[in-house]
Amino acid sequence: MTTTIGIWSVLAILVALTDGQIISSTSTTESQTETETTEYGPISMVVDQLAGMSVDFSDQSSAQLQANIDRALVALTGNIEAMSISAMHQMDQTIDQTSQFLMDHVDCNPAWNLQKFTSNVTRQLSDCSLNMGRLAESLRVDGQQVMADVQSFIQQMSQLPLMCSQQQQSASLAVGPFSVGFDNSNNCFMDGITSINQGLAKAMHNASLFLVHTRRLSQEQTAQSQQCSDAVVAQTLEYLNALRANCS
Repeated sequence: MTTTIGIWSVLAILVALTDGQIISSTSTTESQTETETTEYGPISMVVDQLAGMSVDFSDQSSAQLQANIDRALVALTGNIEAMSISAMHQMDQTIDQTSQFLMDHVDCNPAWNLQKFTSNVTRQLSDCSLNMGRLAESLRVDGQQVMADVQSFIQQMSQLPLMCSQQQQSASLAVGPFSVGFDNSNNCFMDGITSINQGLAKAMHNASLFLVHTRRLSQEQTAQSQQCSDAVVAQTLEYLNALRANCS
C-alpha cells in the first residue's frame, strides 16, 4: 500500500509539471526535434528523477518483503533445531543412566549399544520434523520466485525513461508484458509507470498472500512435529525405564 501511494504521488507531480508548468519550448532546425523544459529543468531530466523516486519507493518495499521472507525461514529452521535439542535434552540423563546401568549389568542386555540407540532416537526425531524441513525448502525456493517477480517490475520501472525516449516517435510502446499507446515521451512515462505499478501492486499482494499461507502452514507443521517429538520422547523414556526394571 505504501509503495502504491508513493508512486501515485510521483505521477501527480508529473501531471502538474507537464500540464501546468512547461515554460518554454525550443526547436532545433537541424535535428527537427523539440525539447520541453520546466522550471525544474528539461522534461526528460524530470522524468528521470521521478522514475528514480518510484524505484526508491519500490526498492524499500522490496527490501521489507525480503526481510519478512528471511525472518519466516529463520523462524521455521530455528523451530526444527530447537525441537530436536529440547527432545534430546529431556532424554539425555535417562539415556546416560540406563547405559551406565546396563554396562554394569552386562548379562541383562548384552546387545546394548549406546551409539546405535542414540542414532535410532535421533533418526526418529528427524522424521518428526521432515515436513517442516520440506516446508522450509519450499519457502526458500518459492520466496526467491516471489522476489524475482517483484524485482522484474522494479527493473522495468528503472528502464522506462530510456525506453520512452527511444520510442518517442513511435505509435506504441512495449513495456514488459504491457502494450501502452502514447503521443509523446511524457504520456509514455505516465501510462507506462501506471501499468507497471499495477503489475507491481499485484505481485506485492501475491507475496503477502504467500507469506500468510506459509505462516499458517508453519504453525500447523510445527504443532504436528511437536506432537510427534513428544511421543518419541515418551516412548523412549518408557522403553529405557522398562530395560532397567527388567534387569533389577
